[in-house]
Amino acid sequence: MAKQCFVTGKSSCVVNSVTRRGKAKKDGGVGRKTTGISKRRQHANLHKRWVLVNGERKHVWLSAQALRKLPEHIQLI
Repeated sequence: MAKQCFVTGKSSCVVNSVTRRGKAKKDGGVGRKTTGISKRRQHANLHKRWVLVNGERKHVWLSAQALRKLPEHIQLI
């Protein structure tokens, strides 16, 4: 299974990487032109941590957001 946050469900997603050339109109140019679009993966900020879930010890992936605001039934070890 792919890396996914145990609490929030965050995982990586696919986004477009857009390459442009030229000078912006506001800077006195004729405008920026797109020269290429390619797919890339944007990864979530995940960390591997040991947690206690209802008294059971688990090794799980947690996002940085989840580490700051853990639910009450989950405790870091």
